[in-house]
Amino acid sequence: MIFVGGVTLYFAEKAQKTFLKTLVAICTFTLVCAVCYKLNWFAIFDPTEPTMNHSIFLTVFALLLAITATIAVRWVFKKTIKFAPTLIGLFAGYWFSIYMIVAINGFGGMFVTVPSAAGASADVIGPVSGAVIELVMSLMGALIGYNFSLVFILIVQTFVSSYLIVRGSTLWINLGFPNELQLMASATSETNNMMKLPTAFYFYSLTILGLWLTTLKWRLDAVYSEGAYVKDEDSDSD
Repeated sequence: MIFVGGVTLYFAEKAQKTFLKTLVAICTFTLVCAVCYKLNWFAIFDPTEPTMNHSIFLTVFALLLAITATIAVRWVFKKTIKFAPTLIGLFAGYWFSIYMIVAINGFGGMFVTVPSAAGASADVIGPVSGAVIELVMSLMGALIGYNFSLVFILIVQTFVSSYLIVRGSTLWINLGFPNELQLMASATSETNNMMKLPTAFYFYSLTILGLWLTTLKWRLDAVYSEGAYVKDEDSDSD
């Protein structure tokens, strides 16, 4: 992950179209799988699910659906390059909303003791409010991606690189970075402040933010000094 993040950052401009194609495919596949996961179609991979919920048919169908959606989206990408930043913006808005909700609930949970069965304490942002925030931020991300393609592509490239570099380091030494699926589930479920985020999570988040802003400034300075830009034209059908 660290290597991929570094390569993506260094060859950002030269491999921009390849980066967009790859990221669009990953976003589509991940988004479809996330929806199927919420529908419990991947219960066979979840050891906490009872055997009666396991379904090989639904699992295979979900994977085929994700693959089909990815192929369809890549076909649309060949027709218009505007589609890529729009879809990525939608996904990015959803991703940022999850981290915002989890961070707020985790910070609020620091001041609440572990609730008992009799007197549970509700999350700062509940499931309904969380779903609304996710929808609004996803739409905002899509609008930003559509209207400000050049700047947005640079924002996404530098963020993905920063995230991969920092997240990759946690595969060696993890001081408290939670699993992404756990974050997604807790953002849309009432956990009654049972989801306790370690202090290290906020340290990792600040590190990602600092690295992201630094690399973004570097990329923006390089692009505007060279007079580079991204044309809103049809991409090559390679």
